[in-house]
Amino acid sequence: MPRQKIVGVVRYTAGVSNPKSASESERLKALARQQILDTPPEAGFDRITALIARILDVPYAAINFMDGTRQWSKSCHGMPPGSIPRGFAPCDWVVEGGEALIIGDMAQDARFSDTMAAPPPNGPGLHTYAGVPLKTEDGLSLGTLCVLDHQVREFGQKELDVMAALAEVVMDELALRSSTRDLTLARDHASTLHDLAQLMQRPLTPEDTARQAMLILKDWLAFDWFALMCVTPSGSTILHELTSSRGQERLELLHRRIVNLPPQARERMLAQPSRFIDDYPAYEHASEDLIRAGVQQAAWLHLFHASNQQSFVLALVRCGERGAWTPEERTLLEAAAHTVHVVLERTGHMQTLERAALTDSLTGLGNRRALDMALDEATQSGEPYTVAIIDLDGMKRVNDTLGHASGDMLLREFAHSLHSPAVSAYRLGGDEYALLHLQGAETGAELLLEVVARASAHVRDAGYPASASTGVAGVPHDAPDATSALRTADQRMYAQKRERKAIREVSPVHS
Repeated sequence: MPRQKIVGVVRYTAGVSNPKSASESERLKALARQQILDTPPEAGFDRITALIARILDVPYAAINFMDGTRQWSKSCHGMPPGSIPRGFAPCDWVVEGGEALIIGDMAQDARFSDTMAAPPPNGPGLHTYAGVPLKTEDGLSLGTLCVLDHQVREFGQKELDVMAALAEVVMDELALRSSTRDLTLARDHASTLHDLAQLMQRPLTPEDTARQAMLILKDWLAFDWFALMCVTPSGSTILHELTSSRGQERLELLHRRIVNLPPQARERMLAQPSRFIDDYPAYEHASEDLIRAGVQQAAWLHLFHASNQQSFVLALVRCGERGAWTPEERTLLEAAAHTVHVVLERTGHMQTLERAALTDSLTGLGNRRALDMALDEATQSGEPYTVAIIDLDGMKRVNDTLGHASGDMLLREFAHSLHSPAVSAYRLGGDEYALLHLQGAETGAELLLEVVARASAHVRDAGYPASASTGVAGVPHDAPDATSALRTADQRMYAQKRERKAIREVSPVHS
């Protein structure tokens, strides 16, 4: 930082106040980036004010920062910290002029004679002031390092050089503080990404994964309304939401306008997997109601976008002046969306595998494992049910005479003919099938026998020399549990099979 030059006392001109510099907006942005305003005392800054007060032998020293309306003290030596309106003290002129300023006697300066130099109780009764600007590398003055005294003092270039050197230390302390904050933020950002990634390893449903992701993100994102939604062309449904106090005040309006999106808005949301809107009032499709409610930023991200017919969406709204979505916020939201997307895909894949594990690949019916699971559920329900065991007679003859391809076709034709309302069909292996009827035992046996007779007639009409032997048992009418019912049905099936075989053997003798 270049050493400061003494600036002569600027005399007050009636009716003229200190003007804001042309770079005021840039200065305020630079100040905001420091995140220093209204922070608690810090030892590094306090050491600097104590040191300059001792070196220059003054009772008061301060590090002040200037926002748009006030002068706020980060560190004060010899006086209580706080804030005063801009223009009350000489620091405002240092910031505006960007140069060091010495006022030997403020009682002789019309700008401060009735404020800073006024004796108590009307003022602090201060006379001498010296201040140097706290400048960024871009030359923007964020505040001042200043000293004050009740006595009239003579300060010169030597004193300003000391103050300028310590002003550089203040800026170094700011830079260190900023670097420490950035490192902490980067560490916490990485930790948050890790927590989101860990959700993929947990046995959660997609909806629970999205809720957990929202809870992880809520401490890192500035938002007034944060929701997990399901969006379809016909409507929107909120599955889970978080709000700030300001968002809670606008909750009814947000529900009315966002949940009941117009058809074109839903189509746009379904067509665009993600969108970050930094200036919502300028957004071409903005809602006038939401603009009046103070919405400034909005965003949505698809968690799973299987088609243009349905999508799970994370939606966020900000009210008030919060600024654009930062790269860090975008990264965290995109990571959350990716996490839930992976879980949704995995869930879909697992459901496919589970269906495959419960399905007979040749016929598409449930397999033996599926029957066991269905019987377990039926037993737990405590309601009566009926099972049938079926053996398809004539399968060997079809394989021997027509080939195994025809045998497979017979198995499929018979399986497809077993479909009936209130009846679940299963292939147990080979030419064995099972049926399950859950809606009472009184008519169950009759219904299952009708289903088998219809299927047998169908394959015979299709030209296959086949029939079926069937055994039926009900719980609790014929057996106390599923295992006993299957055993009883199996025995009855084999008994019918033997009877049918005996009839076929006797028929040629009588003929």
